[in-house]
Order: sequence, then structure tokens, then C-alpha cells
Amino acid sequence: MSGQGKIVIASLSKAYFGKVTSVDDLVAGLDRDRFEAIFIFLSGRDDEATWMEKAGHRVFYLCPNREIRLFRPSLVFRLMRILRSNHVDVLHCHSHKACSYGVLAGTLAKTPAVLVQVHGLHRARNVRRQLANLVVFRGATRVIAVAEAVKQDILRTNWRVPAGKLSVLEDSVDYDRFAHCAVSRAQARQMLGVPSDGIVFGTVGRLTPTKGLPYLIEAFCMVREQIPSAHLVLLGDGSERARIERQAKESPHRDAIHFLGRRDHIEQLLRGIDVFVLSSIAEGVGRALLEAMAAGVPAVATQVGGIPEVINSPDVGLLAPPRNHRALAHTMIRMGSMSESQRTAIGRAAQERIRRFYSHDVIREKLRRIYEEECENHRSQARDNGKKDIQRGQASSWTDH
Repeated sequence: MSGQGKIVIASLSKAYFGKVTSVDDLVAGLDRDRFEAIFIFLSGRDDEATWMEKAGHRVFYLCPNREIRLFRPSLVFRLMRILRSNHVDVLHCHSHKACSYGVLAGTLAKTPAVLVQVHGLHRARNVRRQLANLVVFRGATRVIAVAEAVKQDILRTNWRVPAGKLSVLEDSVDYDRFAHCAVSRAQARQMLGVPSDGIVFGTVGRLTPTKGLPYLIEAFCMVREQIPSAHLVLLGDGSERARIERQAKESPHRDAIHFLGRRDHIEQLLRGIDVFVLSSIAEGVGRALLEAMAAGVPAVATQVGGIPEVINSPDVGLLAPPRNHRALAHTMIRMGSMSESQRTAIGRAAQERIRRFYSHDVIREKLRRIYEEECENHRSQARDNGKKDIQRGQASSWTDH
């Protein structure tokens, strides 16, 4: 612990992506009388101060480059020096690359606790990654999964990971930000550029292969046949955007499919969406799903990863099998054909579920307990080692006589 008696937490991530909801929100919101938080990024730096710096936290960048392709030993030693000079008690790492650097540097710096967090499924997709995970998971004092399904995936697909080393810390959202947005439905529809009437289906997130967007486009075309006033909005950007846009343009319903790119103030835009859709084929949990539910938007999502842990009842949302555009379409039609009062009831129940189980306040308390447990475990181990040293010294002294 630091000289002020505080527990020093260092959050290590691959890069700084701006003010997005993440575990950093949780760490920054810990009691400052008890914890001191610093933030470390492997690469990149914005010209302007980050929100962490504006809030009074120290921020470090190990490399000015935006992308680190090859392993760089110099970054390990740079990170080690930061850990030592800041007397870090707990290093909390996110993303495979950051976890690899973090475990190596934490071991060299003799950081009391090194936590690695796994945010999605299939992170041991080949032998090379399994070997890397073997080193990372063995060197970590605790492995954190964002859902029970992710925890089971880690145990099933990796070698020799002790189950007792794993904990579940769910993704979370800033509940108040999404639940208490003052923007009206009509204003949000204007911001989205969609008609004020009709049913609007929407999704938010990176346009990448794991999001199953080709299935969503095909499903929406079937929905449009049944609900002629339906529109689909996609908020986000990514590697799949060009391909998905081509697919949409080739459909007879291209005028009802809107690619809006990456947008700020998602909490406002969600007010204009009647049904949120997550068509992922692989997903840890899907923070966008939590945000939509916190905003009171009834959701349709695929039955993958930790999603069924969130939508655990038809009262809070509907599930469809992944990689099946027909089943997804039928589920979207079912939700879209409900009366407004029925969808409102589902949205309110979903909102309450997020407040009780996935809000920052709830998950931050779980994180606080994890940090304190790790520090107490380290102190207990140090005491035990001290006793063993005394016993060895006494035994040696007795033999000398």
C-alpha cells in the first residue's frame, strides 16, 4: 500500500479510446479515501487531457504509436518502473496484449496482485494463443471473466487453469446516464434521421464479424415484409461496414436501412429506437445491450455467451439462436408486433434488472471486494512466509548449537 495507506490500483489497457463506458469508470469511482487509481495504456496519446487526468488521476502511455504489432521488451521494463515508482498494489489488465505485458512486468516489479480480465469468448482459438494464455493465467493472481459463460469457456479451452483462480465480474453501465435521459422520442427520431412513425429497430457497436450483422440485414428484410413501416439503424463503425452496406444496397429494402456511423450521446439516440437488436455470433455480454436495457428499450438478442445471463426471462427481453436469420426475424417480428404498452412493460422490467444487477454502483462494489481480497491474500501470504523464515532461522540456530 502507498505511503498514505491507500490501496494503489493501476488499470492497464491496450489503448485509450476516449470517454467510453468501461471498467475504468468503476476504478475511477472507487472511494478516494481508500483507493488511489492510475491508468496505463500500452500505446497512443490524445493531444487533449483524458477524462481521467481531468478528474485528477495520473495517466501513463508506454508507447506513442497507435498500434504495437511486435512484442517490445522495452515496454515491459517501462511498465515495471511505473509499477515500482508508484508502489502499485493491484495491476488490473484488459485485452490479451495488455495482459501479456502486465503479467511480465508485474512479476518483475513484484507487484502484490496482478489481475487479468477476459471480456469475450473464444480467446484461446489456436495453440499459439493457448500457450500464451498458459503463461499469462499462471502468472496472474486472479483471472476475471465478464460472465459465467466466459468463465466456463476459459476453463474448457485452456490448459491447466485452476477453477479457484477465476472470478466473475460482470460488465456494467452508468445506469443514471441511460435511464434518466431528458431527450424525447421525437427529438431522438430527428437525430437518427428516421420517420417519427413506424417501428425502428436499432443496434449499436463495432461493425465486426462477431456481431453477426449479415444475419441482421437478412432478418430485417423479412421483418419489413411483415411490418412495412419498419426501419433499421446501425450505430457504429468497423471492418465489416463496407460489406454490410453492399449487402443492404442489394436488398429491396435499402431505403429503410440506415448506417449512421460512430456517434456520441448514445443515451439520447436510444430514445428513438423501439426495439434494440444484438445479432452477435460470439459475445461476452455486450455492453451495448446493457445500455439499451438501462435506457428502457426492449431487446432482442442472440443466445450466445453471457447474453442469456442478462436476458434471463421473456419478461426482460427475447432471445433467438445465433447464425439463424429466420429465427432472428421471427423474434424481431414478435417484439415489433406487440402493443406499445407491452413493449414498455418489457423495457421497464429490463431497466430494473440492469439497475439491480449490472449498474456501475453494484459492480463497483464487487470490484472493491476483489481488490481488498487480493491485498489481504498478499498480506496473509507475507505473514506466513515471515513465520516460515523465523522457523527456519530457529531451526538453523538450534543445529548450530
